[in-house]
Amino acid sequence: MFTLFIIVFLDLIGFGMIIPVFPFYAERTGVDPASVIFFLGLYSLGQLVGSPIWGTLSDRIGRRPVLLITLLGNAAASVMLAFADSGFTLGLSRVAAGLAAGNVATAYAYATDITTDATRPKALGLLGSAFGLGFIAGPALGGLLAGNDAGGDGLVRVAWGAAVMSLIAFVLTLVRLPESLSQQTRETSRSRPRPKLAEYFTRDGLRQVLMTTVVVIAAVAMLQSTLALWAAEDLNMGPRTLGWVYMFVGIVSVIVQVWLTGPLTKRFGAYTLAQVGIVLAGVGMFAVPFSAQLAPLLVALGVFGVGSAILNPTFGNLVAGLAGAHERGAALGAYQSAASLGRVVGPFTASGIALVSNLSWPFWIGAVVSLGGIGLVRGAERQAERTRIDDADRSVRSGASE
Repeated sequence: MFTLFIIVFLDLIGFGMIIPVFPFYAERTGVDPASVIFFLGLYSLGQLVGSPIWGTLSDRIGRRPVLLITLLGNAAASVMLAFADSGFTLGLSRVAAGLAAGNVATAYAYATDITTDATRPKALGLLGSAFGLGFIAGPALGGLLAGNDAGGDGLVRVAWGAAVMSLIAFVLTLVRLPESLSQQTRETSRSRPRPKLAEYFTRDGLRQVLMTTVVVIAAVAMLQSTLALWAAEDLNMGPRTLGWVYMFVGIVSVIVQVWLTGPLTKRFGAYTLAQVGIVLAGVGMFAVPFSAQLAPLLVALGVFGVGSAILNPTFGNLVAGLAGAHERGAALGAYQSAASLGRVVGPFTASGIALVSNLSWPFWIGAVVSLGGIGLVRGAERQAERTRIDDADRSVRSGASE
């Protein structure tokens, strides 16, 4: 598990390095600043397509080969970015990076392969913390490599640095990471019809969890895409201060996912914890526009950070528990696609809301929308309970007939 943690951490550092320099890259290639959100959306669109493909493929050929292929893909996308000289090549590099980032589902599936129902929440929380740490360290390293050169060699250094991080993760996977999926499970998966993404949205229990993911992640993305603009306009906050704010949220996320998600899931159950996470994220989002100074903003974002940190590993745990062992990669791929869809819908929705109102309304509407996920989670819990009772009844009848 530690090796997988390091691999994901290194890969996410490479992704995070691009975040603070991407707007400058867009300007360097002649892209209008107002169009940057479109190019950021291309990454999520690529991930939306890639997640179910890699997840299903990992069920059939194994997790390790898919991780190796996609890590090379990440490195290639960063190299493409280094040579990007137009809006087309810039967009192509973002689509390629998003497609390769679909390996997130495979990493989560690997973690479910090597854990039990009892140890899975802690393992998924640890894996989630690797993402959080990558998002903390990556932007800082990217800014350091770029320096004050917003239009030249500094940006290219960041792209090459991101490629190196993915290649290090590739070598570590090749040398240190064994295959987690048994040959028998892979053969079982290959012998069955390839599942379609829509299939998981029609299956009771999974459908509610996946729809919750779309709704809640879209709401979270509304905050993430609006926060910088709102802070600059309402609090006159500069990039450096905003960077510290993002780091604070990242640290809160890591603490929750490493030390709290596992014990809280064991104590209260995944369904209850998911509802708590939704409430906290919604309350934090709603409170942000009322923050007139940095201190209350940090309190609001701290509440939001705790809630959003709970959601990703908890939703992943629910999906893994509702799917069979032979299809967890595909099911988690569907989950990552649902999350990617939310990340596509959220920013564009926030942009439209801000155009017709002001920058506070995306937070408030996002908070209200996210709370709608509570009903969906409760529906998934009721369905899981019905399934458990039906399975117990069938077991009893089978034993009586023998």
